[in-house]
Amino acid sequence: MRTLLNLMLLTFASSTQASMFTGVVESGQSQVVNMPQVSGWQGKISEMTEEGTFVKEGDFLVGIDGSELDSRIESKTEQLDVFIASAKRDMIQIQIDLNNAQLNHEKAQVAQKVAQLKADVPMNFIGELEFKERQLALKKSIKTLDESKNELLAIKQKQQEKKLEVELGKDQKEKDLAYWKSQLESLNIKATQTGYVIYSSQPWTGSKYQVGDQASSGMEILKVSKKKNMKIKAWVNAIDVPKIQNGSPVNVTFDALPDAYVEGLITEISSGGRDKKDWGEGLYYEVQINLKDAGNILLLPGMSALITLK
Repeated sequence: MRTLLNLMLLTFASSTQASMFTGVVESGQSQVVNMPQVSGWQGKISEMTEEGTFVKEGDFLVGIDGSELDSRIESKTEQLDVFIASAKRDMIQIQIDLNNAQLNHEKAQVAQKVAQLKADVPMNFIGELEFKERQLALKKSIKTLDESKNELLAIKQKQQEKKLEVELGKDQKEKDLAYWKSQLESLNIKATQTGYVIYSSQPWTGSKYQVGDQASSGMEILKVSKKKNMKIKAWVNAIDVPKIQNGSPVNVTFDALPDAYVEGLITEISSGGRDKKDWGEGLYYEVQINLKDAGNILLLPGMSALITLK
């Protein structure tokens, strides 16, 4: 008799657990905020807007620790400053060399003209020896003039190449610096819609994320949800999944509203389960539930709900 009674109690308990499961109210219009991609694939939350806060588009939501990026930006800024200072020094030296080359070229032009005038004097006026010496001096002045001209052109070419090198180098370093600044800016995440801030739960503990917590890149940190198109997201143990199906009717009650309940329909069951260590061993499948006539109830995103299979 006692054995039969125990079997009946176990059967009743199993039936009750299979027909009831918990969930949370969600909005069909939500902005999901995930941990951005960071170095090491693990980021630390440094600041969060208080949960339940109503935010508007552009309002701050969450900040991720960017101390490593701060150090990188400081280093990139220093590199840019050093490059600019070095480029300025090199350009000044090239300009000095150019001025000297221009002066030497002008002197060579004058010397060539003077040598030409002397060389034009007929030999019978100055004698054969003097005439030959002047012809030789003219050839040397022409050679010196050509050399000064080539040197001047070479320095001008060097100046143009250096200008291009500086422009390209500066542009590349400025873009590199701007990239890392944008990476740092991306760690300050803002709202893209109006709604209420709802913190997400850590998958391994079930506790909600708080300032100081770490999360892997891509993990959901929080949501900004509107009070529209309310639905339920629930988790069902793999053992109980065969007992539900799309279109199954349910009743939904809410911890925060003990006198209210609504009807709903299961509309989606995830194709694969995942671990939820905070709920115990085993795989859990995500279930989406659409609510009927929920507009008259003051539902808020984040409210816990109890779902009962009809």
